[in-house]
Amino acid sequence: MIKKQYNTINDFLEDVSFKNWALQNNGTDINFWEFWIANNPEKNELVNKAKDLVLGVSFNKEVVSKEKVAFEWKKLEAKIQEKTKAPKASKSKVLFLRKFSAAASILLLFSLGFYFLNSNSKITHKTNYGEILNIKLQDGSDVTLNSNSSLSYYKNESRRVWLSGEAFFQVDKKIVTQAKFWVITKDLSVEVYGTSFNVSTKQEKTAVFLEEGNIWLKLKNGADKKMIPGNYISYSAEENKILEDKNIFNPIIKTSWKDGSLLFENLSLEKAMEKIEESYGYSIVFKDDNSKDILITGAVPITNINICIKAIEKSAGVLIVKKENRLIISKK
Repeated sequence: MIKKQYNTINDFLEDVSFKNWALQNNGTDINFWEFWIANNPEKNELVNKAKDLVLGVSFNKEVVSKEKVAFEWKKLEAKIQEKTKAPKASKSKVLFLRKFSAAASILLLFSLGFYFLNSNSKITHKTNYGEILNIKLQDGSDVTLNSNSSLSYYKNESRRVWLSGEAFFQVDKKIVTQAKFWVITKDLSVEVYGTSFNVSTKQEKTAVFLEEGNIWLKLKNGADKKMIPGNYISYSAEENKILEDKNIFNPIIKTSWKDGSLLFENLSLEKAMEKIEESYGYSIVFKDDNSKDILITGAVPITNINICIKAIEKSAGVLIVKKENRLIISKK
């Protein structure tokens, strides 16, 4: 990120990364600007004005109560009736009153419509390959979104989220209200009160690992499955069955990605490269089948492809060539 001075609205508007932050389009830019704004509170007014210009016209979001709407509408109707009972009014006055009442109705409907649409607007966070994003939800829960993933929720209901890709959740428990937290994927729904868990929808299935607490899985076939800490379950709605149901004794293997690395423990190179493909988006090509069975142990970064390649080459004793969108693997 290039450092520069931001002293006018134009300084912000001319910065592509600022526009990405305002539109919530890029995880890296979002992280940068959240940090910058927190450390430059004196620029908040400029930031907000520039953001409004990026998003378009800023409307007043004041809530209009139903009682207020009914009261004002009755007043308007009374005025109209009074005018119709009065002695012959001039055509110009009648025309004005009709225009006024029509305009008032349109304005009222527009204001109400905008408020309700805006208050329940859908928010989506997306990450690119090789990118990790930390998200703080309105209810206090923390989400770490893995690369090539997206998380969506409605503005007024952040305890129900839709996930595509992979994310680690640390859900804030609502002791007083006992409000549930839901994670919804194409295969299942995760029902939570307050806990830490990992959800992945990659490889045409949904896999859930529970680190702490208790959760229920609501499978698409109607079945329920309770999980306890250490459980790892993967389910495919397409195949209509549970693919894996086991305990993981080294939790970091499933959650190390949120700290910027993938941990392999006696894993075949073929399986390890599937994880690299998910994180970076490269297609994997093996020049020989024997290399697929090489077992590797160690950690590789998921935010720097070049360091990642060198680490795997050293651990597996292979040569990896990056060519366009492919990683070609062969024996040394």
